[in-house]
Amino acid sequence: MTGPKFERTLTYAADLTREEVVALETFLNTQLGRVYEVVGKTGETSFAMQSLLILVSDSAGFLHTLLRLERPDPWQRAAIVREWQRLRSTAHPFNHCEGFDHDRWWNQVRYYDATDERAEEERIRRFADEAALGPTE
Repeated sequence: MTGPKFERTLTYAADLTREEVVALETFLNTQLGRVYEVVGKTGETSFAMQSLLILVSDSAGFLHTLLRLERPDPWQRAAIVREWQRLRSTAHPFNHCEGFDHDRWWNQVRYYDATDERAEEERIRRFADEAALGPTE
């Protein structure tokens, strides 16, 4: 038996690769496909599963499109973070399914890059300073 292979740790959404998105989408489709087989092809639960599979596909497709941009606008940068988090949070409950590599965790990213993180920290600091000063009237 070999040891676990090294997987780089994501810090920012700017570090995401197409391969990581494909791996997460594939994992989700496999896990949701298993549930769909048990649920069957009729009934309300089946319709919900079909909808969830479509949402995963749409979210991953949107993320693939955004990752191809060389210089994404601020809203696109936020969308990259949001779509990765959406896929990640959907996959999270399946992390301990039978036959799954328990050492694999889909990394959470909170910022697009270091500049985005610093800007958010500064915004929070300014807000806290203004709140500490109280009303200016």
